[in-house]
Amino acid sequence: MVKKRDYQTYVPVSSLSTMRVHRKKPLRPLLVVTLAALTLAALWRFAPVLKPPSPDGRSANVQDESTVSTSQAPTAAEDGYALVCPTYLGGAERRYYGPGPAPERLELIWKLHIGSGLTARKSDNKLVTWSGTGWTGQPTLIEENGHPYLLIGGYDHGLRKVDAKTGSVVWRAELDDVIKGTNTVYFDPGRPQSDRLVVVTGSRRGVDLDVGDPQIAPLRAFSYASGTELWRLPVPRTKNYSQDVDASPLWLDGTLISAVEPGYVYSLAPEELTDSGFGFMRPAILASSPELYTPVDVTARPDTGAANVALEGSPAVLGDRIYVASGSGHVYGLDRKTLQVEWDFNPGGDFDSTVCVTRDDMLLVGLEREYFEGHGGAYMLDPSMPADDCVVWFFPTADRGIGEWRGGVVGSVTVNDEYGAETSRPSLAAFNSVDGNLYVVSRSMLDGTALSPDGRTYPKPLLEFSRPLGGSISTPVFADDAIITGGYDNTVHLYHLAYSAEGRVSIADESTYKTDGAIESTPLVYHGLVFIGSRDGYLYCLGSQ
Repeated sequence: MVKKRDYQTYVPVSSLSTMRVHRKKPLRPLLVVTLAALTLAALWRFAPVLKPPSPDGRSANVQDESTVSTSQAPTAAEDGYALVCPTYLGGAERRYYGPGPAPERLELIWKLHIGSGLTARKSDNKLVTWSGTGWTGQPTLIEENGHPYLLIGGYDHGLRKVDAKTGSVVWRAELDDVIKGTNTVYFDPGRPQSDRLVVVTGSRRGVDLDVGDPQIAPLRAFSYASGTELWRLPVPRTKNYSQDVDASPLWLDGTLISAVEPGYVYSLAPEELTDSGFGFMRPAILASSPELYTPVDVTARPDTGAANVALEGSPAVLGDRIYVASGSGHVYGLDRKTLQVEWDFNPGGDFDSTVCVTRDDMLLVGLEREYFEGHGGAYMLDPSMPADDCVVWFFPTADRGIGEWRGGVVGSVTVNDEYGAETSRPSLAAFNSVDGNLYVVSRSMLDGTALSPDGRTYPKPLLEFSRPLGGSISTPVFADDAIITGGYDNTVHLYHLAYSAEGRVSIADESTYKTDGAIESTPLVYHGLVFIGSRDGYLYCLGSQ
């Protein structure tokens, strides 16, 4: 059980019985507490909104000067280029989804044909055709002298640079298999002054390569300026069933932190290239994590010819640690420099989700319902506590499945921290479930308890609202007073939020846009526009015409 000291009773204005979450704080002298309280009271109405995370994992407080949107774009810039959303979920904390506001309505501005490509089906290795974009499939966005460009990978094996205003393709690079994940863009100081911006993306292993082939190198880097390939990273065969790369790397401390499905996190030195012996250059590996699974995990997760211990979540940063969730059923905290395991939360099951780091230093992560008989759902964890005592709350979802998924949360949990949470808006978390619903919960208010897959009972967060999506593995995103998401109902949903005097949240308005295929990808917001891919073969730009 969570220790009583972690919480204080809170009696809200409404009649609903709830508790407010509090982290335990060390005692301070009375004078310091009094002065702090007076200062906070005086400055409350001017409370700053955190600037979105920069690509190196740092955030800075800035004053909100906009009455339209409280989001601010990152300032990482060089030679006229601004990295607005340079990696999956925006930055090293994985909690920024683009500068708002969201559009009022979802109407078609333009759409780009992505097309289709062959890939090997997991169950029998037969080649099948996939179309459009899938999971996680979020575009990244770069401004060149103020003009926005998207970088997007697709199931046609292509990585594209796209004019975000018109949908026209600037260049397209060809890979050996479908691209499921989201690319990362960073400045490489070791490259020529005129060509320092680099795009790195993963893909599946390669349609012409069998598992175990030493030529499998699905993590690849390209010049942002021209689309020319720069290097590839070979990925080893392990106890895991695949050799793919779905995770988005991070440029951190002058190195590229990359997670690969076979179960490793690497620190790469892209300026140190050597010949692979297979006709491409490869970067040096400066540090490697151990295999992020155990022999027990391998035995408990049999799969096609191997084990399902795939590392698909993207690395996130908090302080001196890198956090990553694994299909082996662990959330690992790795030393930022050595990549050795320092912290290991292990409730079992299968984590596909990318860890979200909140502004108050908590971790949010979704759990798929697999390899256990309990419910999947979403956790909030306190990594300052020992892993066995770190659960702040758990929200279970219903046991309804789609395809290979039996329930739980496959996508990531998102927050409104970068859009006014705890200043002008209540602190919220959102996630989609395989059970068919979008869930929006309070991060600070509790309502009852829930049984976790590890057999322990934890507090449960207050559900603000839920909406049916026909099931979803997509990740919902916030933009000021709005949430945008999609699902297996083939529909993009836009929800504008309203807040009561008691701090409760409801939907004030909803707009939808129907596509001809399922929505598995994560949307991106940019000043009144929404970019999102569909399995129907297209990338869409939606907004209010």
